[in-house]
Amino acid sequence: MSHFHFKSSRTFGFTLVELLVVIGVIAILVAVITHAASSLGETAERGREMAAARALGTAWTVYATDNRGAVLPGYASGFAAEDPFGNPLETETVPVAAKRWPWRLASYLGNDLSALYSDGTRLTPGLNGDQEYSEVLYEVSAYPSFGLNSLFVGGDENYGGFSEIFQETFGSFYVERLSTVRHPEKVTVFATTRSNTGAPGSGETTLHEGYFRALPPAWTSDFWASEYDPEDPASAGNLSPRHDAGVIRVLVDGGVATSTIEELRDMRHWSDHATSADWRLLPR
Repeated sequence: MSHFHFKSSRTFGFTLVELLVVIGVIAILVAVITHAASSLGETAERGREMAAARALGTAWTVYATDNRGAVLPGYASGFAAEDPFGNPLETETVPVAAKRWPWRLASYLGNDLSALYSDGTRLTPGLNGDQEYSEVLYEVSAYPSFGLNSLFVGGDENYGGFSEIFQETFGSFYVERLSTVRHPEKVTVFATTRSNTGAPGSGETTLHEGYFRALPPAWTSDFWASEYDPEDPASAGNLSPRHDAGVIRVLVDGGVATSTIEELRDMRHWSDHATSADWRLLPR
């Protein structure tokens, strides 16, 4: 019997089409893995800030407890503030920094403010290279990840706080004591913020995550723009919805919530006296 052996003319390997398919599959896998890694990173960062918000709320409440119910002053001179070494800060010696909330609340956070800054940097004045001590104190006070709703919680001397004339005109329009708050589950104390920073006179600014003051949609007149511009923090009171969940807020009752910019146009999230979303402060 004769045996015939036929040799296939096909060589075993990848055709151009098969190579393109493999490359396409690899590209999809890389995209999926990259997205998953990015999502995990975002989730971790959001979780870190949520934890920082809870710690901040606890510190704010303990401050009030230690001061017989009086809440943390929003923005003003004449109130106690200390550096990490227990040295008192005076507005005259460290301009503006002593007026802002970070150095008033630092001791209630164990003087470890690292969780309150978007880059996670441990900010220890005196140990930051060649930077002047007063400069570090200033930067720490200016750019925390959370801004304080100082106009309606604690008082802000740039917006009528601590002024007898304003008190006579508008009444007691901001929270001064915990016991007087009627809607602690609604009113914002702190919220995630951002700012535009730049060298004076340069005309150039850089978007920076963090600012010490969160402005409400309105006071006696409107503050926010009709449309939110992510590149212009002032368009929404310096608020930063830098996480998928939106703006992270600390409430008077110590709770932590997330809200969109549009949801926060409702003044009832800002003033304990607000009776409607479009409420404005009016003379009594």
